[in-house]
Amino acid sequence: MEDKWTTASVAVTAISLCIVIVIGIFGNLMVVLISAKGNCVRIKGRALIASLAFADTLESLNLIFMLVSVAKHGQWIFGDSLCELNGFMTTEFVLSSLYSLTAISLNRYFMVVKQGLYRKVFTARNQALMIAFIWCIPLPLATGALLGWSKFEFQPGKCICLFYFSRSISFSSIVLVVGVPVPIGIISFCCFQIFKEVKSHSNQVQSMTNEAPSVNVEEVRITKTLTVVVAAYLICFIPAATINLMEMVIPQYKIPLWIDMLSMILVFCNHANNPVIYGVLNKQYRKAFKGVLRNLIVGRCSFKASTDNSSHSIALGDSVDVRKGKVSHQRHVLSDQGNLLNDSSKVTAT
Repeated sequence: MEDKWTTASVAVTAISLCIVIVIGIFGNLMVVLISAKGNCVRIKGRALIASLAFADTLESLNLIFMLVSVAKHGQWIFGDSLCELNGFMTTEFVLSSLYSLTAISLNRYFMVVKQGLYRKVFTARNQALMIAFIWCIPLPLATGALLGWSKFEFQPGKCICLFYFSRSISFSSIVLVVGVPVPIGIISFCCFQIFKEVKSHSNQVQSMTNEAPSVNVEEVRITKTLTVVVAAYLICFIPAATINLMEMVIPQYKIPLWIDMLSMILVFCNHANNPVIYGVLNKQYRKAFKGVLRNLIVGRCSFKASTDNSSHSIALGDSVDVRKGKVSHQRHVLSDQGNLLNDSSKVTAT
């Protein structure tokens, strides 16, 4: 049976895209605003979070082309020039988002595991260079397709302009390596090391305070947070990467329309995930979201950064020197562990 767009498939896809676009634009703009206002949240690496949210905002705007194409039953109505622009922006913003997320993971890794190096590595200057690097990494790939290394073409099954993975094996292979295993590997490594460090610290506190129930609760929260960060990333990108790899290796195989479209929607859902995960798992951002919405009509961000938590340090090093085995203020540290990895959650996505 030949794949084709039906009224039902158009309606379901369009509604899904509308949800992603609205959350992606307005949710991420709120994250940018909150991260830029130092009085809203007190989280280290806010500039990296703002970079991630800004990339997600721009790609969510770019999805309007896709939404119109879906409404036109898989037809592109904007001409060749805008098709190339759509492909360029998709490549640039998707990869910039991935590498912003990767940089946030590294930020949390140094803050928790390599505390002694954090202030040296994540200076204001170095963070600015990191952000510039994040946005420059995708440029050779985004411009390479425009210059003939590959070609941006409208793909009816995806309803966007993108390169066919079978057109240039070298170009597609580099995109897959840069866009999937490298960031996934770095993020997974950072999450695993953070979990090990906090779990080790929890065991030290447990042995000194004999408060096993409290420690176990914190470990459960940490495990859930890290699981959500990594799982959301994998769910969003692995299906599309697998389909594109099949398209490259077996070009004669026709991907069913619903699988092709579902894989692309999952990829773009990643741009709307961040505000949702922040709001659910991060107490500071959750309060900040409420504060911004409450005061939006008067054009100000009056949220006072976690008044009940603002005195808490985000780094474990403020109360514990893990490497030297010194443990102090046990109850305070136990509370901070939960806040740390909630702040890191996606913040790591995180």
